Amino acid sequence: MKDNKSLYFDIWRKREFRALLRVYTQTANQFKTQEEMILGFGKMLDRYVEGGHQKYIGTKKQWSSAYTLGRELGVFRSKIGESYELSRIAKSFLESKILGSEYLLLYLLNLNQLIGGKLVHPFYEVLMVVKQNGGQITKNNVKNIPQFRLSQIKQDNQRQIVNVFFHRMVEAQVIEATSEKDTYRITSRYSLDQLIKNCYIINKLPEENERMQHEEYVDMLSTLNPLVPTYK
Repeated sequence: MKDNKSLYFDIWRKREFRALLRVYTQTANQFKTQEEMILGFGKMLDRYVEGGHQKYIGTKKQWSSAYTLGRELGVFRSKIGESYELSRIAKSFLESKILGSEYLLLYLLNLNQLIGGKLVHPFYEVLMVVKQNGGQITKNNVKNIPQFRLSQIKQDNQRQIVNVFFHRMVEAQVIEATSEKDTYRITSRYSLDQLIKNCYIINKLPEENERMQHEEYVDMLSTLNPLVPTYK
């Protein structure tokens, strides 16, 4: 697990994560060689994402950026020959055992990051602020969470990271926008106490997590959780 200087999310794509999950899993399912996947990914973008492939034309550099986001979201567990092994959670999504919103919920509940040498559970920290604020949270609240150390990066990057985080939480159907600008509240789908209780916080020393390999990171994101009972 990489030790980041601040909260980190890949920003190759900043929204439509449920659609992107379909693109990644179908690409891995339908295309088996590197060349097929690089081009097939663009076809899947056209099929599942509003606006389609946009600037993606199928260069190796573009695929590398796309693949990096897929790794960060826990879709790709490892490379096998020219194809990829999907994570347990990605296989369940591909087989329609879980919804895209449930995938993202598991991602949020299971994600732990090393930030400035300390282990942080980003979603848990957000939920603690929501609890303090009577069920609501603003983008500025998240930007100022001390554990996220967002003051360590440029303001434009701060805004991008916060926006990506909010899009993922909205698409997981755990928060929703209010009539007030940049202010969100917990949805009725899950209670705040349920979400807090089911956060999977790793009980390891930071140096142990720093030695975590990618396969272990993906397995962490695939951890079973009572809030997604259909996941096997």
